[in-house]
Amino acid sequence: MNAASPEEEVLIPGRPMLVDQVFEAILSLLLDDKISTGSPLSIDGLAKRFKVSSTPVREALARLETTGMVRREALRGYKVAPEPTASDVAALLTSRQILEPACTSIACTNSTEELVADLERFHHDLEASRHGGDTFAGYRAYWQADENFHRRIVEATDNEFLLRAYGSIEGHIQRFRLLVHNDMSGDHTVQEHQAIIDAFKAGDAVAATAAMNRHIEGIRSRSLSLAKFGQQG
Repeated sequence: MNAASPEEEVLIPGRPMLVDQVFEAILSLLLDDKISTGSPLSIDGLAKRFKVSSTPVREALARLETTGMVRREALRGYKVAPEPTASDVAALLTSRQILEPACTSIACTNSTEELVADLERFHHDLEASRHGGDTFAGYRAYWQADENFHRRIVEATDNEFLLRAYGSIEGHIQRFRLLVHNDMSGDHTVQEHQAIIDAFKAGDAVAATAAMNRHIEGIRSRSLSLAKFGQQG
């Protein structure tokens, strides 16, 4: 692995890092192409690099495994996973298109002023951060705002089973967002999120469902044309 850059050193405070900090430090290395696909990820090596014990590194890698960004092989440890194929992305978006519009319908039916305020706040964060830059540090706020917006809608269903279902693919959605951050226009997402919010304000569950459907379909049409995804397996 390359020596840590000055930007990476900022991630390493003088006191032991929390798991969240280690998670983001490793994520930064992966997304800024400082560790190549297929490379082994040494727990001891990363712990030494970040000046922490192996425990937060191990927990961070386990979390990254849920996103599909790293893989754990028996007796071999962790390694960087290959990029998703177009087929992988299509399957993920099909799952989203089945789940999220249905959640949106229920959430809109249950809508409150607090929910609308939360969605507007996340939307404002999205708009404010969409031109953050090409590195993980630069676009992290945009990614987080998008994640918060979608998760808040699922939470508003007040249905633990739907939340679990969404949680089972949420890590993969995060990976997808991070992989396409520099290839998809933030203008589309801003406009599509606004249409969803407008429907929530009007209390129109049918319109909200349709707006979410259009949003996911828009993501599909924009993302599957990206050359960066591997060939279908």
